[in-house]
Amino acid sequence: MVTLARDLGVSRLEALVDSLLARKTCSVAELARETGLSDGVPGIPKLRPIVEYRQPDAYQPPLSELERLLYRLLDSPLLPSYERQMPFRYENVDMTVDAYIRPWRLIVEGDGRRWHTRNADHERDRRRDNEAVAHGLVVLRFTYQMLRDGPSECLDTLLRTGRSRSAS
Repeated sequence: MVTLARDLGVSRLEALVDSLLARKTCSVAELARETGLSDGVPGIPKLRPIVEYRQPDAYQPPLSELERLLYRLLDSPLLPSYERQMPFRYENVDMTVDAYIRPWRLIVEGDGRRWHTRNADHERDRRRDNEAVAHGLVVLRFTYQMLRDGPSECLDTLLRTGRSRSAS
């Protein structure tokens, strides 16, 4: 990782770190130890802030490229803080959502084909969405293509939704 950090761009390096953490190939503590011991090694100045941001007390690595794009969008300074992989327990449905923006009572989901290939998956998601709405929450869903090709439009949708949720 330290060797690759020298040559990779920040975006690819973030994706690599997230992939290693999601697969439990290494831990944030191990990466922090390496970046702390490697002063003067090329690439460490790029790698260190990526590792520091992923300290275990506040970080859940994205499980896919879709989630990585979603969390990059949600990390915008224009948005309030959010919670990753937020569990909700209702009498009819137990669910964990990709992200929850508490001040706006807004659930944000990344929708990928891999997770929604069967009719049963689609039905389950509609039940989850309906249960959230029944409890006063709003659900926004962004596809991989939307997040990859139009992040500014996705951000605009989030901001407009937030304004309308704050006004009510």
